[in-house]
Amino acid sequence: MNLAIIDYGSGNLRSVENAFKNSININKLKFSIEVTNKLTSISKADHLVLPGVGSFPDCKKGLKDIDGLIDLLNNEVIYKKKKFLGICVGMQLMVDYSSEKKRTAGFGWLKGNFKKIEKKGLDYLGRDYKIPHMGWNNLQIENKIHPIVENISENEQYYFVHSYFLESKQNDQIIANTTYNHKIPAIIGKDNYVGVQFHPEKSGNSGQKFLYNWLKWRP
Repeated sequence: MNLAIIDYGSGNLRSVENAFKNSININKLKFSIEVTNKLTSISKADHLVLPGVGSFPDCKKGLKDIDGLIDLLNNEVIYKKKKFLGICVGMQLMVDYSSEKKRTAGFGWLKGNFKKIEKKGLDYLGRDYKIPHMGWNNLQIENKIHPIVENISENEQYYFVHSYFLESKQNDQIIANTTYNHKIPAIIGKDNYVGVQFHPEKSGNSGQKFLYNWLKWRP
């Protein structure tokens, strides 16, 4: 199996690559990994990973600057049904649009939009909620039979860094939520593609569980 981590100038690529290498080695899986922005390499891969760090408009621009990349992703994921994982802004790009800085269209694979996390109320220590949401949170698993959350406990913690959250009425595309002042979708997906708001590559053993589930998932 070939796994392509897409390099479009936005994302902690080496951390993601190393996390996948670790999962592949520990679980004795047969995968090759390539970090690439070449359309030919991406089209040959069986599994696609889109990381994302920074603002939604900047990440979208980085994708558009690589001629043909967005069209290729649509073809490979939606029509050829290749397995896809979006991480952080890579997840956000999967939906209709984001309101960050300016309204910017996403891929439209899932219904919804990203808006600023609501800053109201106090946390459990009586402090104001800070934006961005930065730190460790557990998941509330909504789709307990989805293979992507196999053997993942709601007591486990995942690392989040973000200021925007998905607003969507499509509850069937939300696999897990987290809570930071209010409910925030943490894992979303449909068919052969999923996205996570947290960073599995920074989430220790819990992140490794998730990556292994994704690698062995057969949608």
